[in-house]
This record gives sequence, C-alpha cells and structure tokens, in this order.
Amino acid sequence: MSMSATLATPLPFPVPARQSDCTNKLVIVGPANSGKSTLFNAIAQTYAMVANYPQTTVTLNHKRIVLHGHPVECVDTPGISSLSAMSRDEEATIALLLEERPCRILFCGDALRLKQSLILLAQIQELGIPTVFCLNKADEAARRGIVIDCVTLSRELGLPVVESDASHGIGLKKVLSLLQSPSVPVEAVCYPEDVEQNLTRLANLFDSGKRPSKGHLLRTLLDPSLSSRFPETHFGPEMAPKVREILREAHWKHSPGSLQMRVFQSREEWAEKLTRQVTRKASVALHTVSQRLAEASRHPLLGWPIFLAILWLTFHGVVVISGEMAAALDGWIFKPLAETIGGWVENPFLNAFLVGNFGLLTMGLFNAMVTVVPILLVFFLIMNLLEDSGYLPNLSVLANRSLGPFGLSGKAVLPLVLGTGCNTMATLTSRILETRKERLMAVFLIALGMPCAVQLGIMMAILATVPFSALLIVLSAVAGTQILCGVILNRLIGTRQGKGAEFILELPPFRLPDPVNVVKKTYYRVKWFLLEATPMFMAAAVMMFVFDNSGILQGLKTFFHPMVTGFLSLPDKVTEVFILVLSRREVGAVYFKDMVDAGELSFEQIVVGLVVMTLFIPCASNTLMMIKEVGARWAISMNVVIIVLAVLVGGLVNFLLQLA
Repeated sequence: MSMSATLATPLPFPVPARQSDCTNKLVIVGPANSGKSTLFNAIAQTYAMVANYPQTTVTLNHKRIVLHGHPVECVDTPGISSLSAMSRDEEATIALLLEERPCRILFCGDALRLKQSLILLAQIQELGIPTVFCLNKADEAARRGIVIDCVTLSRELGLPVVESDASHGIGLKKVLSLLQSPSVPVEAVCYPEDVEQNLTRLANLFDSGKRPSKGHLLRTLLDPSLSSRFPETHFGPEMAPKVREILREAHWKHSPGSLQMRVFQSREEWAEKLTRQVTRKASVALHTVSQRLAEASRHPLLGWPIFLAILWLTFHGVVVISGEMAAALDGWIFKPLAETIGGWVENPFLNAFLVGNFGLLTMGLFNAMVTVVPILLVFFLIMNLLEDSGYLPNLSVLANRSLGPFGLSGKAVLPLVLGTGCNTMATLTSRILETRKERLMAVFLIALGMPCAVQLGIMMAILATVPFSALLIVLSAVAGTQILCGVILNRLIGTRQGKGAEFILELPPFRLPDPVNVVKKTYYRVKWFLLEATPMFMAAAVMMFVFDNSGILQGLKTFFHPMVTGFLSLPDKVTEVFILVLSRREVGAVYFKDMVDAGELSFEQIVVGLVVMTLFIPCASNTLMMIKEVGARWAISMNVVIIVLAVLVGGLVNFLLQLA
C-alpha cells in the first residue's frame, strides 16, 4: 500500500453519535481485485461483472437476499485501500460504511496480499461493525507455496477467518454460516500513547451507549477539516467546545499530517508483524510458465509484439468466425423470415415500415441480430479470455511509459481498453483515476477515438474486404489524432485540474482463464447488449423511416451536402450514417457496412468514412455519462471539439488520398 493512500484527506462524512443505529445490510468490503464480486455473485445468486484486474466494480451493486430466513440487502462495493478515498469509486464504499452503518460486514481479504488486507481490516475493525473475514485466493497462494496459519490469524484478530476460493465456491458454506452471527471485532492496533490518550478523552465525552467508534473518533482526530466544522453539527452545541479543545491541544503538539504518519506506521508495523507470524513460504520458489508469460507481456521489447499478435488474432477471429455465423443466420433464418413477412403484408406503407429500406424489422431488429450478435460473441469471448488471464493489468504496465507524455498513468489503460467494449462503461470506469486531469483526458480520448466493441468488430469486418493499406491508413489517422490531442490536452489542462497520479497497480496472478467464467461473462455481456441496444436499433429505424417519408432526411442531406460530398468526397447517403451514429455508433457502423457490401463506396470513400465515423461524436448514452462524470460544460465542449476534429481529419485524409 502506498503511503499516499493512507495520508489522503478523508472525506467530510458525518460522525454518527450512536453506534446502535444500523441498516439491515450485508456489505462486502475489501481491497481491489480480492474477489468481492465473485463472492457477491455466489451469495446473492446473481451476476455482477468480474475480471482478473482491479477496479472492475466502480459502483455499488445491490441485491435483496434471504439470509438465514431473514431478508437482507447484500451490497458489493468497489475496492478500497483505506478509509480515505483516493478516487470517486472509493467514495461510494466509504460513504456506505460511515453513513449508513451496515449491520454486518463480509471482509474479503487477499491471501496473496495479506499485509495490505490486514492494514485495511484494522480500519474496518475500528468501526465496531460485526465482521467475518474471508481470506480469498487461498488456492492461488497455495500454488505459490504460501501457507497461512488461519487458526493463529483468527486468534490474533479476534475474528473468524475462512480460507476460500470464491470462484469455485470453496469456503462459501462456512462463510454463510458465520454470517448468521458475525463477531464484533476487537481493536487490533495500538497507536502511540498520546494518540490513544486523545482518543480516550474524546470517547469519555460521550455516554457509553452513544459513544462513536474508535474509527470515527480517529478520523475526527486526524483530519483538520473535520475538526473545524464537525463539532457543532454532529456532537451538538454543548459537546462541540469540549471536542474542539481536545483537538486543538492534540494538533498543537503534533500536526495532523504527523499524526496521520504515525498512525499509518503503527498499522503497517502491526500488519507486518502479524503477516510474518502467520505466513510460511516454501524455500524453493518455482518460476512458473505463467510468471514468465506475465513478465514477457509487460517487457518493453517483447510486450508490443505480443500485443500486436493478440490484436491480429482478434481481428482474424472477428472477421472469419463472425462472418460465417452471420451468413448462416441471414441465409437460414432472417432473410427467409423477412421475405415471408413482406409477402404477408400487402399494404405498401406498412410493408415499407416493417421490411423496407428503413424497416423496423430489417434495419432494426434483424440488423442487431444478424450483423451485431455474431461479432459480439467472438469479440467478447476474446476480450473475456484476456481479462480472465490477467493480461490487461500487464498491458497497463507496458503502456505506462507510453502514456506519460499525455499526462496519463498506466492505470488509465483500463478505462481506455474498456472503451473497446462500451464507451459508456469506460467513461464510468474513468472514476478510478485519481485526479480530475486524468479523468478529463481519459473521458475525452475515449469519446474521440475508441470504437466500442460492436463498432470495432464491424470496422474489422469492413476492412477485411479492402486492401491492407486501408487498415494502416485508418489506424494511423485515428492513433495520430489521439496522440496529438493527448499531448495538447496535457499542456492545456496543465496542473489546474490536478497533477498526474503516481502509477501504483497491484498485478493480479497471470493464469489460465476459467472457461466457465469466460462463457458466463460472454453470455451476460451479449444479453445486456441485446436488452439495451436492440430497442435503440429499432428506434433508429423508426426515426429514419419518419425522416425519409417526411422529407427531413432529404433536407439534411442538402444542408450537409457541401461537407459530406464537397469536403469529404462521400456520397450524400453517408449523411444517414452520421445521423445514425448520433443514436448509437454501432447502428451507423452497421448501416455503413451495408453500403460497403452493396458496392456503393470506393476504396477512398471507405477509408474516409471509417476515419470520420471512428472519431465522430459519442453516442447519446455516452454523452449523458460524460455530463454525469465531468459536468455539462466539459461534456458539451468535448463533443463540439470532437465533431470539428472528425470532419477536419477526414477531410485531410481525403485530400491526401486524392493526391496519391
């Protein structure tokens, strides 16, 4: 754990005066990538996304369950490293613990990072909430020759400790049994004498039944911002002067920063001592194949060829396999079905509405099922294999040096890579970045040039039908724009929105992917896409049908004719693609692919169209997420800049292609 993580300014949460008030919640808490979501899925009998890298969960997941005959709200939380939030995703977890007072906590520790887990557990214990300690990844620790004496660990902590392998359900039965009556934790760490004396003085101000927990009092003592405004609001006007006087005396002898440092050292020394006491490690460490692969994937020389090889395999898989699947679906099911429906419906208007060029079924439902689903299946399968293997965090390490000139840490690779799954989710994931500057830059770069999974898959399918030079031109144009914008943004934003954070990332074990988890995750991702995007496909078809029949579409084509045909040298029909991209990028991409398949575009027009479409404005859902994450002013400004950039870069590519 980094020192900065512990010494960060705590959030201004209220200190509850009563410890007996609690909500009927079971909260799963722990470090990032310790297996909390896997436990949540097993306990709640549901599915929340899991992956073999940190910050997979960035918001709270709730599910009502019945635990030992009683209704309980089970909550999965983003990982934290301490009770001081470093990023926005951590704020939700800490607010839940401090403000809502859950009745029980399931602490999910990591057997591979026992010391870090214990440092966090010590802070959780000080909140005085009944807790069960689940020591996850015990199987992986055993494979690495790490043996943890859980009997001694349990005795020293005063808590039941259960070794588990959550992904295979090992230890789950015992965890559920202990959750029926979890133990009230004892305080594990002894702080310097003056700190303990001040905590005692603060505690003695309250009656025993209304006394705040040691964790809350410690936060009040360590944070100067709380000491200046908390007493009246949360301790009452009579108690406030007494609290403030104790804080004034404590801070006169030792500054809050010094107190934080000493408290951190006490926790670290305690965790280090206990870890040494309960851990044994094999004297001969085997250098496994997985470790060698992990090292190669982040090596400065070997890492990039590996990355390009994975990219090529993904490209090949999406193009070949999904193409075969799409052809089979279209030929066997949807084309005959469209012809049958067209034969049944004799009314010309209704026929055109259902199975015409902008038909509800042909352009809406069937396009989503035939063109998109096969691409998604293959693409998500490959992405999930990479996620489950632990490759993505190693890619972050590899990219860390490359992202430096842009002011981004390697941690920013995770939301950028997730952008190839769903831009909206990637924008949400940007909250794991610790500074506003990094978040602004990541959100902009995701919106500018990161095609979502479906769009990327469709682009691959299009590029497979034209000479290889098209791929190089599109990649160069998009990547060059991203790099140039990153450098400019790094200088423009400067340090006013915060400096780039230090790059600290816990690397998960590199392992063989779990086929069950990969298949399950692929299923849920495709299912979520269909539930969310199919109505959008159909709504876009209806919109285009109305535009076409009302004359609006022709008016828009006329208005944009100078730009589309004059500046970009594209046919007027591509205006329809750009309109569809506004609703969802993949809808426009599918329509563009139909134009390519119909032979309506030349080589140059395909290249220019793909460049503009990739850089073009984010879809509606991502725009809404951008407003939520960075504010309306930034989101609108970004979208305006992105539209201008997309057209300018497309025009430049068109100009160069005409010269060639």
